[in-house]
Amino acid sequence: MSDNNSPSGLRKELKLSNMITMAAGGMIAAWMVEIKLWFELSGPGSVFALLTLAILILPLCFIYSEMSSMMPYAGGQNIWVSNALGKNSGFAAFWMIMLLYIMAMPTVAYGIASMMGYIFPITTLQVKILAAAIIIFWFFLTNREIKVLAKLQSILFWSTLIISISADIYFILSGKWHISTITPMFTHGASGWAAAVGLLVMKFVGFDIIPQLSEESDFPKKDLWKAFVGSIGCTVLVYGLAVIAVGGVVSSEWVAQTDIVDPRVADICGTHWLGLLIVIMGTGTCITTLSSFWLSASRILYGAAKQHQVTQKFTKLNKFGQPQFANLIVGILSIFFTVFAPDAWINYIYTIYGVAAGAVYLLVTISFLKTRQKHPEWERPFRLRFGTFFGIWSICFCFWVLYVSIKAMDFGAWVVMLIYVILGLLFWGYMKHMQKSDPEEWKPVTISPDTVGHETDVLN
Repeated sequence: MSDNNSPSGLRKELKLSNMITMAAGGMIAAWMVEIKLWFELSGPGSVFALLTLAILILPLCFIYSEMSSMMPYAGGQNIWVSNALGKNSGFAAFWMIMLLYIMAMPTVAYGIASMMGYIFPITTLQVKILAAAIIIFWFFLTNREIKVLAKLQSILFWSTLIISISADIYFILSGKWHISTITPMFTHGASGWAAAVGLLVMKFVGFDIIPQLSEESDFPKKDLWKAFVGSIGCTVLVYGLAVIAVGGVVSSEWVAQTDIVDPRVADICGTHWLGLLIVIMGTGTCITTLSSFWLSASRILYGAAKQHQVTQKFTKLNKFGQPQFANLIVGILSIFFTVFAPDAWINYIYTIYGVAAGAVYLLVTISFLKTRQKHPEWERPFRLRFGTFFGIWSICFCFWVLYVSIKAMDFGAWVVMLIYVILGLLFWGYMKHMQKSDPEEWKPVTISPDTVGHETDVLN
């Protein structure tokens, strides 16, 4: 058993199983709504795009595992990049990660809207009110002990896993599933598959939640790789089975024209009760996504404050060891983006996610290679073998994600990205100004094993 508190004050209460469920919970969202976009890209062959993506992303997961075990601090990627490439690059990584987390919030409303629409008609305003109510309720939960939230998320996640796999097996064995329906697998050929490999990276944004929570982990840091691999494995299993199950019952054209896929397939199979159960489960996946990204966003703000990149108010913890001010800001941003995000948001979220994720992953990979050169003496409880080879592999993968995502961006996506970059430059300028006007509170700090020591990695 470890000391209950990390040197920063965050409580070490998360077991390995909690880490897996929280990361996978962030990745596994309401696929029964989004699966139509996957079929639009690559038809039933999107299952192979998902498998390919998982294989390509594994080296990145192992890179994250080494960096997390070496620097298991809230703030994760921001801290790694700051150590390797400097504080300005670290700030850029922090800002792009925040974009990933913030953009997840409107998908909660979109997912809930589609789920509720299966049961009864619901207006856009009602959806946003419901989503805002859920966010407010979740704000109070995030300020309790993290183990309470972790336990609730575990219940929702394992329920999702069991129900989704059972439903998929039922679809396949229902007598409605035919191999002739699922073929041809690739409706847009190799180009569709290649595009899906780049754009579907959004569905794997979630494993990078682990670094944000690593400071609160209560198991040996050398085992962090199991959380990365376990969460990726669960995600591929759920998504892959879903594509195969519905792809053999209904055509790609049918999928493109429906609102919510899996429950409608359940109706075709004559089991409306299963459709209702899937809707309830799908709503749960929206909540686990909200929870995972919320926790990560508050920790990335907490880590940035520890490095004096934002106000020190974000470092304040309540009696439960939670960053209360950071949680408040994340809650406000969540409500704002959920209520005011345009309905077309979901149409270009994949491309923006791809650009932001590709940029962050590229910075992390370069930092991984650079840190090995600069600080070979730092202890690495988990060390990736053939690190240079996998680093180059990961860099190539990141460039592919960036290329495909940028190529697919439309005007609306460019506007959103440009506004966000301008806001980032303004906050970066404010940080620089405060470092000059109030050097005592804003003096640049880079958290590292040299400044923190190994307190977060000691097991008694």
